[in-house]
Amino acid sequence: MHIIGAQHLEALLSGTVHDLKLVFNAQGAILFPSSRQHREMKSDGISYEDNYAGNALAAMVRRDAIEIRYHKQFSDATVASIVGLLLSQPQLEPLKGAAVTYQGRVMAI
Repeated sequence: MHIIGAQHLEALLSGTVHDLKLVFNAQGAILFPSSRQHREMKSDGISYEDNYAGNALAAMVRRDAIEIRYHKQFSDATVASIVGLLLSQPQLEPLKGAAVTYQGRVMAI
């Protein structure tokens, strides 16, 4: 699993920025400033596209929350599993205590 953009967490954790965006799937994750669009951020095997066309999920990240947008190809169980894997990565460990929601529902990770 590869993580791109983990350096942006420093600005989030220090309070320099209020939130970040995230595009992710079982291949890995891309963290980036909220001034960019989810569909603009791509990496090998990770692509979020409008209208559920891509193979990745989109999320907003705050220090205390990860809010994941609905994607018809991803069940709650699949999302929970992927997020669990992501949060086990050393680069994303600071987000381990964040509340995770998928389509507004709290996820047990």
